[in-house]
Amino acid sequence: GSGGDSEAVAEGSSKEAEAPKKEGEEWASESAGAGGAGGAQWIFCSGQWQDCLCGGTVRWGNRDKWKVIELKKGEKLQQVKCSIDKLGDPFPGDDGKHCQCEVTPGSVFYNSLNPGLLPTTNAKLATSCEKFRKGATEEGEEGRIQWESVAAFCDPNWGETEAGKDFTAGPRALSSEVLQGLMDTWVDHRFVDVHEKYFGKTGWLDRCFINYYAGPPNGKHAGMTQELVASVHAFSDAPVVVFHFGVLTPESWTKEKFPRLILLHAKPMPANAGRSFNFNKMRAMLLTKARVGIQLDSDQFVAPGVDAMFKTTEREVTKEYPMPILPAHFLDRTPRDTGKYWARYCPKDNCKWQSQRWGHAHPTWTFWALPWLSRWLRGNLRDETLPAREGGSMSALRIVDVPEDEDLLNIGTWEDGGTKQWCKLDLPGPGDFSALLRSTGAVADGSRCNGGACGDITSDGRWHPQGVAKVFYTAHHAVDPAETRRYIKALSEKQKEGKLPPPILYKGNFYKDGDSLRAAHPEITCII
Repeated sequence: GSGGDSEAVAEGSSKEAEAPKKEGEEWASESAGAGGAGGAQWIFCSGQWQDCLCGGTVRWGNRDKWKVIELKKGEKLQQVKCSIDKLGDPFPGDDGKHCQCEVTPGSVFYNSLNPGLLPTTNAKLATSCEKFRKGATEEGEEGRIQWESVAAFCDPNWGETEAGKDFTAGPRALSSEVLQGLMDTWVDHRFVDVHEKYFGKTGWLDRCFINYYAGPPNGKHAGMTQELVASVHAFSDAPVVVFHFGVLTPESWTKEKFPRLILLHAKPMPANAGRSFNFNKMRAMLLTKARVGIQLDSDQFVAPGVDAMFKTTEREVTKEYPMPILPAHFLDRTPRDTGKYWARYCPKDNCKWQSQRWGHAHPTWTFWALPWLSRWLRGNLRDETLPAREGGSMSALRIVDVPEDEDLLNIGTWEDGGTKQWCKLDLPGPGDFSALLRSTGAVADGSRCNGGACGDITSDGRWHPQGVAKVFYTAHHAVDPAETRRYIKALSEKQKEGKLPPPILYKGNFYKDGDSLRAAHPEITCII
């Protein structure tokens, strides 16, 4: 949790950056390749350190250097850990190594794949540059702002336009073809009706949760994601949009089981892009088409009362404050931590350009924040540089040197002088819910916590000197699906019994909402 969470990274993955993309390497090298027998094709399966689940032969390497792993006789699938530890190193010194899977068009396995990995598909297109361009004139203010936000990804000549002329792309910029491809998403065939129900009238969701993940259907991240989706169905009325960047999703995910799940597929980042998997978080937020959204990682679950955050987010993320808001982190990072960006915001360890405490990468946002999200994601993917400011006190910063989503969300907030920060609505671990589950007779507003972890989130000397309130809307680090199921069951039972305390805890007392909290503690520095 110190510099960007690993929970949403595909199973077995690492945060090590991959090699810069070489000139001329486009999607074709990742998503489809010649050389398979009998009309078979090679498709991207997983990055280095991840698991590849394949219904055929797997190859591990890059460009023209590969190690081949044949499917064992009598087996329908094989799961391969794509790492030098397991498979050796067919291409020493190359950090763009990845696994590809040989697939045959028309096969059962082929027809169940993420459409974003295939050279052609009949799957329903949910978003694309063409659709966004059309929405600019047909979908009101939201559609106009959406197009303004994605134009840099969609228009190959954006850098020459009035909007883009001041932002120079660097040598590690992804190509315009790749940037355009990152805007494409497809509706999973099992959830076309659900997508139509929620998006059909206006093309926009009023409110939703979003998640992003990759990993085998039988893997840990699919299991965690399933319990997250189950918790939304248990404790919310809103839909949940899951962006899948992997190969396959569990067959058990159906609209009957999860009637408010909207499952979308998208291309993974190219293997040679040299960018963290977690930047797909910002990409998913940008592509959701939600007026109000709450981002959830796969190792979270939601709890009773969470829907209040939609109204709170709408109140705080506005035309006048058009950026996502992060909850305060339980750790306050400082220049002692790694990161090239500290020199810009904390010259000589004086953090005078840091505008708030380190935030946790579980943002909420409204459509007003889409240009902000685009600006920072674009800056990283186009390898733009922030010029020196404040007479050189803020040194120049190459945005590609910001390695993770959490770092980028934080420095983007500081760069723009953001000062709003949520109270701790993403509790550090499921065990923090002990205060809610063990406290007895504490159902009234202002009741005293009398069981479990009743303390506040740690204070800091500058931004939250009195500590940070706990808000029992979501749990973080819910990495054990069986344990998550137990918590969902316990919360549901206590809610039905009418014995659940109010959802906000500060200085040992429970409060029903932010107004009640502020009335009792006007000194509170976090927002809820």
